[in-house]
Amino acid sequence: MELYDLRIEVEELDDGSSYRYMAVSPDLPGLIVVGDTTEEVLTLAPQVASSLIASIKAAGDALPDTLKLIPSLPFTSHLTVTVPA
Repeated sequence: MELYDLRIEVEELDDGSSYRYMAVSPDLPGLIVVGDTTEEVLTLAPQVASSLIASIKAAGDALPDTLKLIPSLPFTSHLTVTVPA
C-alpha cells in the first residue's frame, strides 16, 4: 500500500446544478467530486483519488509531479471536521 498527500479544494456551487459542493485537487488533475454536503465530498474524495491514481498507474502513465508520496510512517496530515453550531 502506498500513501499520497494531496490538497483538496472544496467550493460551493451556485450554478443551478443538482449538487451543492464540488471538490477538486490541484495535485491530481482529473479529480472532481460533487455532493450535497461538504462532508460528502470530503468522504468521497479519497476514494475517487485512490481509483484515479490506480487507473493512471495501470495505464503505465506517470503520476503528476505535484502528487507527493508519503515515504514512511509516521507522517503528518490535515483533517477537516464539521461541528454542529
